[in-house]
Amino acid sequence: MNILKKYQRFIRFCIVGGSGAIITFSITWFLTEKFNLWYMVSMAIAVAIATAWNYNFNLLWTFKTASKFTDANYEWEAFYNGNPIQRWWKQSIAKTIWEWIPDPYQYLLDVGCGSSPILTKYIMATGVDTNLAKLEFMRSKVPFVTFQREIDNCKYDNVLCIEVLEHLENPLTMIGMISAHLDVGGKAIFATPDYNKRLWYLAEKFTPYKDDHCTKLNKESLEMFCKSVGLYPIKHRYVAGCDLIEMFEKRE
Repeated sequence: MNILKKYQRFIRFCIVGGSGAIITFSITWFLTEKFNLWYMVSMAIAVAIATAWNYNFNLLWTFKTASKFTDANYEWEAFYNGNPIQRWWKQSIAKTIWEWIPDPYQYLLDVGCGSSPILTKYIMATGVDTNLAKLEFMRSKVPFVTFQREIDNCKYDNVLCIEVLEHLENPLTMIGMISAHLDVGGKAIFATPDYNKRLWYLAEKFTPYKDDHCTKLNKESLEMFCKSVGLYPIKHRYVAGCDLIEMFEKRE
């Protein structure tokens, strides 16, 4: 049973591929024998239909994640078992953070951590989220990390705020609180959609959070907010040319 669970996606992928092959041969035979089409034309039509079948079946079944973004394991499943684009997107953000903060012993705070695996790389970390179910899920997955519902009064070397600001009516309040929890010289990393990028308006249609976006930020407005509380930009990167990841440093 454990082996079946371990290779579940591979087995599903093979089943979908097999069904696609059956569809291809069946349609090719049907069009050739019943409609007297040249077999190459029949094959081309059959392959097009089977490709569409395989894509949608894999998307809805093979790479299916938690059904709702409020589910406790949503971010975790999206990171490891989401559809290829979703998985690549989540992992690209995580790899950027791991690259920019490579030391696993950094005293780090993740505000709005959800059930994201980002904190699996940090031993001296604290994750904060208002969703108790997500925190309980993460405690079972990453027992060496501290998880809590509210931010404490400690100072941190680094603070993460990943895909949170766009859900707030007043993101400046959160940015100011993050600055207050950073030591001078500490780093803050924000990830948020850049609404100045036209590509985001297309990408947003496929995110389950789209109806919960209260504030439409961009690189200029994010930097303006951060500078007002003593955070200055150091470097940035985009995922898919529209999802902004930017690191800031706290200065006196």
